[in-house]
Amino acid sequence: MDLAKRKTLIEALATQSEPQVVEINRFFDGNDDEGSIGCNLSEHPGIDAFRTTFERIAQRGDVQAIYARITELDPGEDSWPFVDTVFVVGTISSDELAAELAELEPDEVGDGDDFGVPAGVESSPKAPVLAAWWD
Repeated sequence: MDLAKRKTLIEALATQSEPQVVEINRFFDGNDDEGSIGCNLSEHPGIDAFRTTFERIAQRGDVQAIYARITELDPGEDSWPFVDTVFVVGTISSDELAAELAELEPDEVGDGDDFGVPAGVESSPKAPVLAAWWD
């Protein structure tokens, strides 16, 4: 874990009102903490699996942006901020997103409105927002 990047991320997020959100690539930059996302999985595929999956999804033509909603900003000095929900902005269908995320075993994939899309999730006018959630 890159402790300097962790500190910088926490300081930047602390200036936001809750719920805090961060672009997915920034969430993973310096992060090797498997407890930061998907910690409910009985066999965690590793943080690199999460990182590469979201990098691949971000490259799709039907995806504009991906954001992580911070659930716990500072879970301890040896831990990265915790995320349980990721928002995907674009025209990708819920079924396609679920297929893309299958290896990561989210508990739910669906309409972002059902998960309370935070104000910091930016989308072009009328762009749909989907969410993936890990319990």
